[in-house]
Amino acid sequence: MTHRARQLATGGARLLFAGMHPNLRWREGVLHIDRMISGHSVAASGRGLLLLPSVFAHKPAPPVTPDEPPWLVYPSRGVATLWSTEPPADTAVLTPLLGAPRARLLALLDEPTPTVELARRLRITASAVSQHLRVLYDSGLLIRIRDGRHVLYRRSSIGDRLLEGSRSD
Repeated sequence: MTHRARQLATGGARLLFAGMHPNLRWREGVLHIDRMISGHSVAASGRGLLLLPSVFAHKPAPPVTPDEPPWLVYPSRGVATLWSTEPPADTAVLTPLLGAPRARLLALLDEPTPTVELARRLRITASAVSQHLRVLYDSGLLIRIRDGRHVLYRRSSIGDRLLEGSRSD
């Protein structure tokens, strides 16, 4: 929900719905849902739109009838990893190679995360996190993506492989 709120705040409804599901399109103030069984419309103008992320939804679902309040159930992010039991990374193996802060950062970056959030999680300053991120990025272990005013960092495929090699069995 934090990710969706950030998208809405930085790019409006267009950005919010752009990555939510391939069947959703926001065009000229109207939300379109492709490949729906029914063909009704729900007018939300002035009534808002309740967004309901669900781990059980595989595609967007609007209200069943047009007279219901406007809502949209949509697939939650990260559902593919919800029931997985992957062992945690043993950062102690990577610490001699990368140093403790960088090993912890690499382990945390399984999804795009801004510097300020990483600083909060690690309880170190954002500038210290930025220095470590720069080294990891320059070495090819991270990728970065701009999302509005934020730069989000995530492990690269090389970083994933390095971390996989440090997993305890």
